Amino acid sequence: MHSWDFLAWIGAAISWWGTARYIVGIVRGNTQPRLASWIAWAAANGVLTGVALINHNDTAALFNGLAALGNVSVLVLSGIKRVGERPDGVTDRTCLAMAGACLVTIGIFPHLVYLDALLAMCANVIATWPTIQHAWLRPQEETWQLFAANGGANILGLVSVLSASGMGIGNIAGPFISGLGNVALVSITVGRNWLIRTAEEIDEDVQLLEERLKEGTTSAETE
Repeated sequence: MHSWDFLAWIGAAISWWGTARYIVGIVRGNTQPRLASWIAWAAANGVLTGVALINHNDTAALFNGLAALGNVSVLVLSGIKRVGERPDGVTDRTCLAMAGACLVTIGIFPHLVYLDALLAMCANVIATWPTIQHAWLRPQEETWQLFAANGGANILGLVSVLSASGMGIGNIAGPFISGLGNVALVSITVGRNWLIRTAEEIDEDVQLLEERLKEGTTSAETE
């Protein structure tokens, strides 16, 4: 094992910690995954794992494979608990179509590394969009710790893969594109929750001020 593989293991452990937090949220009923996103993420990470294995990039295969396993775990638990937003609408259908295209392409053209990796990257980006929408509309139904953990894990994974296997697109595609998506999701989920809390606090202050003004007006009329 390459000495840099240790970083990939640390990154995978961090990512799985985030996945565990997400799973706890699902079990408690606080988290509602956007299932189309998770299906496409699982397909994309599975394809990138296959690309890495075909090209004997063990570090990239390890990192992407564990990510795919985490995606599948969330999907299985969502099915068991019967939670999550079912695929619906053009965006979700596009996610599923890209996931299918990735799997079909690597099945037919397993050695077209660039094509397989690019399709998987596109699937990952498209998969992130429904969850971005969900995080913006209902941030309380997403677990930001997962995205933060995955973002940190992606950075470690990228450094490890670059050091062990080089700059090839089949090597860096997984941690690079996932890292960008996770940073966006953390920013939106945390930022949107802050905006909602701030708006609620302002509403409470306005209501309190209105009540005090009414009390003052009533007192003046009484006098």
